Amino acid sequence: MNQAMKVTKMSAILCAVLLLLVTVGCSSKFKHQVEKTKHGVTIHHDSTNINITVINESIIRINKIMNGSTPSTIPDYVTVLEPQDVSWNLDTTEDLLTIRTDNLKVLVHSDGKIEYQNKDNKKLLAETKENTFIKQDTTAIHAVSQAFHAGDEALYGLGQFQSGIMNWKNVPIRLQQYNQEIAIPFLVSTNSYGIYWNNYSITDFNLPANEIEFATVPKKEIVTDTKVESSIEKENVAAYASALNEEKNIRETTFTPTKTGEYYFMALSDEGGKMRGEIKVTIDGEDVISYSTIWVPTRYSGKKYLEAGKEYKVVFQNTGAKIPGNLYYNEPDFNKTVFSSLAGNAIDYYFVYGEKPSDVITEYQHLTGNAPMFPKSAYGFWQCRERYHNQEELLENASEMRARKIPFDNIVQDWFYWPEGMKGPEWDRTKYPDPKAMVDSLRKLNIRLMVSVWPEVKHEPLEKKYNLTKVKGSAKLDFYDTGVQERFYRMLSDSMFHIGVNSIWLDGTEPAGKSSKDIKTAVGPNDEVYNAYSLLVTKSMYEGRREEFPMQRVFNLTRSAYAGQQRYGAASWSGDVQSTWKQFAEQIPAGLNFTMAGVPYWTHDIGGFFRDSKSLNPIYDDQYTNPEYIELLTRWFQFGTFSPIFRIHGYVSETEIWRYGQEFEDTARKFIDLRYLLMPYIYSEARKVNADGKLLMAPLVYQYPTDKNTWEIKDQLLFGESMMAGFVTEYQKREKEMYFPKGDWYNFWTSEKIEGGRNISVKAPLDETPLYVKAGSIIPMSPPVQYATERTEDPMEIRVYPGKDAEYVMYLDDNESYNYEKGMYSEVIITYSEKNKTLKIKKGYDQYMRFPDIRMLILVTMVGSDKYEEFFFDGTEKQIKF
Repeated sequence: MNQAMKVTKMSAILCAVLLLLVTVGCSSKFKHQVEKTKHGVTIHHDSTNINITVINESIIRINKIMNGSTPSTIPDYVTVLEPQDVSWNLDTTEDLLTIRTDNLKVLVHSDGKIEYQNKDNKKLLAETKENTFIKQDTTAIHAVSQAFHAGDEALYGLGQFQSGIMNWKNVPIRLQQYNQEIAIPFLVSTNSYGIYWNNYSITDFNLPANEIEFATVPKKEIVTDTKVESSIEKENVAAYASALNEEKNIRETTFTPTKTGEYYFMALSDEGGKMRGEIKVTIDGEDVISYSTIWVPTRYSGKKYLEAGKEYKVVFQNTGAKIPGNLYYNEPDFNKTVFSSLAGNAIDYYFVYGEKPSDVITEYQHLTGNAPMFPKSAYGFWQCRERYHNQEELLENASEMRARKIPFDNIVQDWFYWPEGMKGPEWDRTKYPDPKAMVDSLRKLNIRLMVSVWPEVKHEPLEKKYNLTKVKGSAKLDFYDTGVQERFYRMLSDSMFHIGVNSIWLDGTEPAGKSSKDIKTAVGPNDEVYNAYSLLVTKSMYEGRREEFPMQRVFNLTRSAYAGQQRYGAASWSGDVQSTWKQFAEQIPAGLNFTMAGVPYWTHDIGGFFRDSKSLNPIYDDQYTNPEYIELLTRWFQFGTFSPIFRIHGYVSETEIWRYGQEFEDTARKFIDLRYLLMPYIYSEARKVNADGKLLMAPLVYQYPTDKNTWEIKDQLLFGESMMAGFVTEYQKREKEMYFPKGDWYNFWTSEKIEGGRNISVKAPLDETPLYVKAGSIIPMSPPVQYATERTEDPMEIRVYPGKDAEYVMYLDDNESYNYEKGMYSEVIITYSEKNKTLKIKKGYDQYMRFPDIRMLILVTMVGSDKYEEFFFDGTEKQIKF
């Protein structure tokens, strides 16, 4: 090749690169300058650069930043999916720029507003200029805000809140981490999309513009004793709460709405937060907002239907706050979805498309990471209380559980196992003389131990030994420093994992102190990274343990969470909730919205944390004998059975099931047995969580988004692919109104078949909770066992619920290691033909069981048929005719 030809070829290559990377303005008809790159475009729109990135066919990232602004240097802690090499097209007219993928159309109008449609031109979502801004004024309350039109849709996710609200459309909420409340800025719509708001600061969702004024003010300013705050550790709830100065702080007024419809309220109690004191808003005597637990956030949400022109009496009680408080609201025609963050210099969000909410969450987990498999034991029963006081007491109760033949896999050591004046993770040898021997004794009983640890170390020698630095101005360790993450893990491993402790209860993982730019972390101002703190704590534990113990799956429990946390082997629980029927009822939508925020593993303190008069709950005199409390505990236990993690707990309580009378013990045993009976189904569903981004616990709208009857249901849930449970949340109620989506449903207890598409009142005796299985389902079931991995010679049951064709893939692996990631697992494929009334069982992928080397004893049954068949399955296809 001569020199001239080489120059010509190089010029051609250079031109191709320039065409790819630099401006296409010469061929663009759009009125604003456009630059196209391999994965998206930048639009120079007046004073703002709009950056649009095509992540894949269903995920689009939008980043808007002012000209001349410096992009944030804060790491991306949440997303793991890099832009994929997918095909997309760009079309322009003078007033419209259109990006097309195989699934989506993104339309950018000349005024800068962005609209999303599916490939069939169905409108999904559109931005609006109202409430959208980037403010360079550092004194502004909110730095960035993005608003969208809200259509005929319902909205879910955003984390965990104690308001009892299921559908977030038009509802004002503050996304801020607290004990009992978890902020995850991911939202799922029934209209085939989700939004991940990429901002780690405190964020107001649907910030209300209207306020109800109160003419009267309290006679006294409410003051918290600052000496109490500084001298008593807040987590020592009994001492702290009794020392506070409490006042009622009640005001009232009248309110006459101008529009008829649902009104959405937000009460601001105290900017700085407080620990105890009732927060209540009533309208004509009906509770709209009501919090009475120990831990309370600064803002509370509620909603109520009001009629235009009618005068309503409004009463606002704000006990224990430092300020009188404010009551705000959104009117019925608010019809916007707005994210407004306190910090940041760019609007940054991801649009996620999916035909159904289940598809949206699957795509979102592609973006932020899928949840790994837990050890099989984690799906069993967790015996937990506050607290076992010494080594002898813990071992005595563990042995008693086994002696009484109560199935369980895990026991938990809560706080104060450490020497006085510390906060873990060392053992007080006067109470726990040989913790390794304790762990060894538990292992012999096939019981695993979890121990509580806090992201703070109140012990200077330990801080120095492991070089643990804190977020300045707080007691919390600076997990934004990767070195602190590594050294914190090392400290825990030295004291816990090296003696055989299986998992850590990461308590108190809410962020440090106030959200303030004056408080610095290793990566910048605390206010810019505030809500992501828990994510980094769980990251440190997951990555450290996976590296040191690569053959042991990680399971940790933590009180807070953030977007992407599902990939770090952690479950969250709902915090220190009070034992009331109201707060029990609130746990169900709290957990369902948490899982709809894309983090599939969640749990709660069965029976509540604050239980009776000896446990900071004056409602019940004695939890062990009070009949109403025992009934509450029973119904809560039933909900726990169908939660992703099944765990009892209580403050100053002995929570072992035999302590509450024979009737409760019998019912608790029935539901523990049921949990283990369903273990093959639960474990197979957990594989779908891991491999397919599915949910183990979800609201009905997850599978039935077009059925508007499901949109507000908050006392029923889907448990895996095939089961639906309902829960009684009222005292002495023995029937329950349930909604059944279209199709046939079988009563799990009686096998009675019900036609769906309607509401039905069903029986709910105290020893049962309504439980139904969809027609066209196959449920694998375990024989009775005492722990999840116990071997037995009894057969596994395959139960068929006929009415439709069905297929189920039963998943099998070693229950403990990460070898499944290397393909070391097996599948048994079970199919049923309704037309032929024939069931087929065959092996699928098989790199673990290696049939026919191993044979499984299987019992096949069909609901509604007397025929059954028992056989050894060796991988050869088996056909059964009913």
